[in-house]
Amino acid sequence: MSLVASISFAKTDKLVVYSSYDGARLGPIFAPFTQATGIQVEVVNAGSADLVNRLAAEGANTPADLYLDKDIVYLGQADSKGLLQAFNAPYVTQNIPAHLIDANNRWFLIFYRARVIMYNTNKVNPADLSTYEDLADSKWEGHLCLRTSNNSYNEALGASFVHHLGEERTEKIFAGWVNNLALDPIKGDTDLIHAIASGTCSVGIANTYYLAPLVRDNPSFPVKPFFSNQKDVGAHINGVGIGITKASKNLKEANMLLEYLASKKVQEVVANGFSQYPSNRTAEIAPTLINFGAFVEDTTNVGTIAEKAPKAKELMNKVGYK
Repeated sequence: MSLVASISFAKTDKLVVYSSYDGARLGPIFAPFTQATGIQVEVVNAGSADLVNRLAAEGANTPADLYLDKDIVYLGQADSKGLLQAFNAPYVTQNIPAHLIDANNRWFLIFYRARVIMYNTNKVNPADLSTYEDLADSKWEGHLCLRTSNNSYNEALGASFVHHLGEERTEKIFAGWVNNLALDPIKGDTDLIHAIASGTCSVGIANTYYLAPLVRDNPSFPVKPFFSNQKDVGAHINGVGIGITKASKNLKEANMLLEYLASKKVQEVVANGFSQYPSNRTAEIAPTLINFGAFVEDTTNVGTIAEKAPKAKELMNKVGYK
């Protein structure tokens, strides 16, 4: 019997999810849960920062039962503002690795991606690549592309530097990156990858799921991922997570939804659809990601990394990383 089929019918007939993904994309994911339990899942979509601010403004009066976001930075913000409460979902804690669950059990990653070094296969020998820090070396001057600093993906990556390397060294890395730029920071990961493919720059940093569809459409696409820091802390990861709001009274039903999202069957379908890695280790990984190769990931708790994001942003601004 599947996890969904074993879920008993609950008291409430609706859960409200504040989400950075729209209802059209999430609807098919929640539909089997509704069919099995009779609980409708209403998705309220907005930008990540807007959702955190809305939850804070609504306080105890928010209609939201759960908060789902694409990034640990915003999940960390919601947690730091006291907007989430601990979940009680044994299936989650038994099947999701501990580093993908906030240390206080207030949120966890449903699926995740690695933020990796991308390189032009015609211009760079992967043997010359090693760590994120090495991209600050002068040998990469004029060869580096970066996304703008004012996005949560780079803030989370920078937060991992603050945690592992300290503020002083992190500042020097950011300064070296800025010095090595081939052009001004780019607004999106897809455009950055295309800039690498065209030879405008040789290397850059982007999320794995942005490369996946480009490689599926064109197996000869001249960009590959390099999983950095494999000899020390591992590649930085970030992901899509969810937690129960502090104000929710529908705790049994909310925890049921968390367990549903952590199940192997759902993880495989959803992670594959989003071109990301399933958090449940029993779930199969999408073929394109398998072809990227196995890698060592940073196993620092995601909540610990999220806490350092404000400092990373401050250091980026300090060195003029736009």
